[in-house]
Amino acid sequence: MNSLTEINARQLLGLLANCFDMIDPRLIGHELRSASYADQLLEAAGIEGENRRDLDCLVFLHDIGAYKTEEIARMIQFETETCWDHAIYGMLFLHHYSPFSTMADAVMFHHSRYDKMLEAGIDRRTAQTASLISFCDRLDIFLTYGHGTLAQFLQRIRRREYAGWFYPALLELAEKADLKSVAAARPDFLFQRERQFPFSSRQIETLLTMLIVVIDFRSRHTVTHTMITASTAVQLGRRCGVSADDQQALKIAGMFHDLGKIGIPLDILENPGRLTPAEMTIMKTHVEKTAAILNGWVSEEICDIALRHHEKLDGSGYPDGLTLQQLTLPQRILAVADIFSALTGERSYKQAYPLERSCQILAEMRDAGQLDPQVVNAVLDDPQGLDALNQQNCREIIDSYQCIQAESQALYGCLTDLTQAESCLNELWQKLKADASTPHSASAMLKEDFL
Repeated sequence: MNSLTEINARQLLGLLANCFDMIDPRLIGHELRSASYADQLLEAAGIEGENRRDLDCLVFLHDIGAYKTEEIARMIQFETETCWDHAIYGMLFLHHYSPFSTMADAVMFHHSRYDKMLEAGIDRRTAQTASLISFCDRLDIFLTYGHGTLAQFLQRIRRREYAGWFYPALLELAEKADLKSVAAARPDFLFQRERQFPFSSRQIETLLTMLIVVIDFRSRHTVTHTMITASTAVQLGRRCGVSADDQQALKIAGMFHDLGKIGIPLDILENPGRLTPAEMTIMKTHVEKTAAILNGWVSEEICDIALRHHEKLDGSGYPDGLTLQQLTLPQRILAVADIFSALTGERSYKQAYPLERSCQILAEMRDAGQLDPQVVNAVLDDPQGLDALNQQNCREIIDSYQCIQAESQALYGCLTDLTQAESCLNELWQKLKADASTPHSASAMLKEDFL
């Protein structure tokens, strides 16, 4: 089975746009508007083809590392050079998990001044790309938060005190392009570039991996949850005799079932104790947030499988309290797969349960009428085989998570002197790249024998 048959670049870009809108209300539409300004500038510069497509996408993805509320508060100020957390983490994501790894360095410096980047010895092309991101990012912040009009933005950055902030040609391009203010942007211009210069299957697969890890990597307790849920769902689908099409639907639904958790605060996701009723109410909204993300981008069948993974046969689940007669077999399979992944994985409030204890809990839920007996029995028939394949499939993603954590900590650690931040980061990152292996292969994570 081709693991990418029903997933295309248009879907993934649309899903990413919706995910970004879930991070924080203050950032809704910011990524697309910034990328739309970049597209206008690139057109004025006569840049076309795959280069324009990739630069549009890079600007669109520049805040992919932004999760922390306190940092977002700084990001939406017009003048800021202190937002290193999301810039570093976002760069690492794009370096390891995107088709734009060779340009990812620019994301790390997108809050840096152009003249400081050149003084730090940063490659000129990287500095120009970072300045493009910075220009479009600051333009959107300026307009969105009522600092002034487009003309006032251009007038402001001409002032002497802003000399050196941006690549000089950007101001000329903005005037040449007759840059248009974008109150709201849709991802259509990204789709148009992708239709003209389609991503390869390998590049689409890399985007898919990035979409998965950006959710799971939010917390060290959820690193493999999505992968194990999808892997378990497909294996259980095979054991229960569902069709190849249903296995494909289970795979995609398993990958996307927790996308809404990008909108759940980290202090709830990583709460080490029992959630309060109010916190649990917030946690449960991840299902409706997932629905908002998936809406229009996947089939109704896949959407329903993904959104019903917390439903129980006796009506005690959420969000809709559905019962046996209202739940299809694939929906019941994903519910069991999600619980199996949660039980056998570490959580902020518990260690991973041993396989025997996990199976006991599933059997108890089966006997209580909450889970489908056929599906639970499919787990109990060979839990060791199920677990072994899951561990095999997730080994590389665990390694990659640890690699990104080590790289990010090393980069954060060199920020003791913010006046020399660009120089230190550039020097250390070049060394890390030279010492490290190549960016992680998405195909190794989503290989055909996994799904």
